[in-house]
Amino acid sequence: MRVLHLSSYYITNKLYMNLFKQLSTKGLEQDVFIPVKSSNSIGVNQLPSDYKTVHYHYKNIVKPQHKIMYFNKISKQMKEIEQEILSKNDIDVIHAHTIFSDGGSAYKLHKKYNIEYVVSVRSTDINSFYKYGYHLRPFMYKVLLNAKNIVFISNAYQKKVFELLPKKVLDQIKDKCLIIPNGIDDYWHENARREDKPAPSKKMKLVFVGILDENKNIKTVIKTCEMLNSQGINTSLEVFGSGPLEQECKDLTKSLDLQQKVTFHGYITDKKVIAATMEQSDIFVMPSFRETFGLVYIEAMSKGLPVIYSKGEGLDGMFEDGAVGYAVDPTSATKITDTIHTIMDNYESISSRCLKEAKPFNWNNIGGKYYELYK
Repeated sequence: MRVLHLSSYYITNKLYMNLFKQLSTKGLEQDVFIPVKSSNSIGVNQLPSDYKTVHYHYKNIVKPQHKIMYFNKISKQMKEIEQEILSKNDIDVIHAHTIFSDGGSAYKLHKKYNIEYVVSVRSTDINSFYKYGYHLRPFMYKVLLNAKNIVFISNAYQKKVFELLPKKVLDQIKDKCLIIPNGIDDYWHENARREDKPAPSKKMKLVFVGILDENKNIKTVIKTCEMLNSQGINTSLEVFGSGPLEQECKDLTKSLDLQQKVTFHGYITDKKVIAATMEQSDIFVMPSFRETFGLVYIEAMSKGLPVIYSKGEGLDGMFEDGAVGYAVDPTSATKITDTIHTIMDNYESISSRCLKEAKPFNWNNIGGKYYELYK
């Protein structure tokens, strides 16, 4: 079986590389088409040559005008795919890894060559293209209606998309929709906590890993830390990440007299450093306003940390409330603080479930699900 991956965002995230690596171990022939804006991006995240069943096709064809000339971009991609891949290989199925950036080409190729395709839904599809590209919505419906299957990476995002779609479209596609989450890097499974984590006694340590921007809601997390300390609970906060609000967050920390309680580590790429801090921490807190999934929650769970996430986003709906943590109102530090108290009342049982529930989020398991989907 030979699969054509259309992956416009391949160079921005290693999760695609991890998926293709796992699929290659199953003997699947894969062509990966990656349109890029610059020749400097060619080869980024490419698997070593040992993976002989993965064939890369980086194409420097993305132009600034394509933001407003969507169908021009699709035509350009189709031409490259036909010349570079379809003229030389028989493709059994196409996987478009986004609706708009990749799904448009998959739909056109399906119509011309009768090749089935699977399409994945990502945050950019909904928060950018669907939200602002009103004129593209009818075409999006065609992409969804003609797909063999539609993949969401979380329950929350499937629910969000279902609420946006016209009923006539939804009624025709919902039976072919399914949820396949992303996996975390093998490092986290290989270094997962093996024994149950005891509840903190004298001091509580919170941890946050993410971009320091309005969406990730770091300021509310800092206010939560202050609120816990004001209640007499000796609480510290470890912050990993950088971003536009970094200085503002440091100023907020100073104004709340938390300089001795909040540590800013900056942007850290070394997983060992983050993992070591998580090992010594108690609760992971990231109440994002928008979160497609959030692999960092699962990484924290692999270390036995209960997690706090936002209602209607990310993990919400993947687990029962209270199983591995809680969904919260991201606007309220008071409610987040109350939720932390609830977690502390049941800490050891929640932490134990976190270790168990993190295990299925491995690429071997997820790669197997996609392999079955392609058949």
